[in-house]
Amino acid sequence: MRQMFLGVFSRLTPRFYLGQWAGNLLLMFLAAAWLQIPDSHTWEFLLSIVSAVLLVVGFLWLYIATFRHLSACTPRAPWWQAMLSLAVLVVLWWLMLQVIAAGRAHESLYAGYANSQSTTWIRHHLGYSALVAWQERIYDCAQWLGAGLLLPAAVVSCACRVSMSGLRRIVRVYAHWFYWLVVLFAGLVAEWVTWTLADWTPAFGLAGQTASVVLRLGLAYSADILLGCFVLCLIADYLQRAPAVVGDLG
Repeated sequence: MRQMFLGVFSRLTPRFYLGQWAGNLLLMFLAAAWLQIPDSHTWEFLLSIVSAVLLVVGFLWLYIATFRHLSACTPRAPWWQAMLSLAVLVVLWWLMLQVIAAGRAHESLYAGYANSQSTTWIRHHLGYSALVAWQERIYDCAQWLGAGLLLPAAVVSCACRVSMSGLRRIVRVYAHWFYWLVVLFAGLVAEWVTWTLADWTPAFGLAGQTASVVLRLGLAYSADILLGCFVLCLIADYLQRAPAVVGDLG
């Protein structure tokens, strides 16, 4: 365990963290600016399309560069292959979120049915509200475990050519129970910190509240990036310790 933490923190340098902090913040600002582009004229619509494509390319480039920095392997995957692999994994993540969102949309229905079918003791000690809350927790865990399932595949497929040895290295990451614990901890803590800081409204004037919003969202964003960087560095450490057969990577 000590060796693992040393490996993680040797990768989690201030330069790496600040690169992720600045890169993701720039992408968010560009995405917000893209939403402000009007589409009342043809040239504005075309500008919106081109800007969207560039924004997607920038997102893919940032994370492919990150994954290549974390995972040293030879030969490297071509950039077109890395972009295609990451795009497919992002789509899979989006589809997974749609399934989870469909479940969230029916939480009250499921909770009402389960509550009506429960015994009197369960209804008294658990109740409808608790059933809804437990479903929220289950969906939150499913969301972050799904991310944990896709992240090692994203790192390997963006950094290395597709191969059987690469697949074996991904599976070895899955075999570490501590990895899944960290994924759940990072995801749930990031959610808790973000919502707690966003919902807190201090009793200041308008200027004070504005400054408070900027500060609180900045702290939440910085904490979220730090947790995400820790998970990525943990994946990189496990991948490095998983032996790769170089001859199989071609």
